[in-house]
Amino acid sequence: MPHPLCAPESHDEYRLVVTADADANVLLRLLEPFVIHDVLPQSLGAERVGGVLELTVLFCAPADLATRLKMRLAVMPMVHATRLDAIETPTRAAA
Repeated sequence: MPHPLCAPESHDEYRLVVTADADANVLLRLLEPFVIHDVLPQSLGAERVGGVLELTVLFCAPADLATRLKMRLAVMPMVHATRLDAIETPTRAAA
């Protein structure tokens, strides 16, 4: 069953992990594409290790939009790497 914040039901859940330069402006710049595409994350996690920030964003979106968000972040100069994972739910796993 999709998370209650995932509506309509055709939207899937995703985890996007981004590693980027640890900089004062980086969070704002990494979250801007979510605002532009009207995607409200379910949760955010950020951890800084030295000069690198790892941001984890859980969100719901159609597959093409999730991929577009990943690609928009991947081309940002301060981004080192991105990884997009679909989150398996019991309903999706049974399909």
